[in-house]
Amino acid sequence: MGVTVNVNMRSVVHKDSSGIASAFPDVCKTPAPPSPSPIPIPYPNISKSADTSKGSTSVKMDGNPIMLKDSEFMMSTGDEAGSAGGNVVTNKIKGPAKFLMYSFDVKVEGKNVPRQLDIMMHNIAASSGTPPFPCMQPGGGMPPITKESDEKGEIVEVEWDE
Repeated sequence: MGVTVNVNMRSVVHKDSSGIASAFPDVCKTPAPPSPSPIPIPYPNISKSADTSKGSTSVKMDGNPIMLKDSEFMMSTGDEAGSAGGNVVTNKIKGPAKFLMYSFDVKVEGKNVPRQLDIMMHNIAASSGTPPFPCMQPGGGMPPITKESDEKGEIVEVEWDE
């Protein structure tokens, strides 16, 4: 179905929001015959919102559990060839991706809500050898049309375009 809900003018991330985070480089120890020791090779690391885990339980958007501050994209892919010890820092491959940023003023079930373009970390460990990257996904529909403002310029009436 896609995304129809915005938080702070950015679309909400949920299982069906088509969110993708691609991190590069994920430098992994890769087997290299005939060399006796693995060599470090950079790989892309890709995670998708379709792999959402620990999403909301009581609130759904577009019929799906939404991502929360502690939610994860359960598994990332792309670094499987680094099977001779995993990432050079974390020793992991195919690890989860987790949000480092989210809305500070919108919460669901007491936890902050991640949005489109919020930063994610891949192969979660105490420290990661892969730099953080934003979650990319389509926008969430038209913003509201302001009908009337008070003397301070604050919106007092909003009409949602359907």
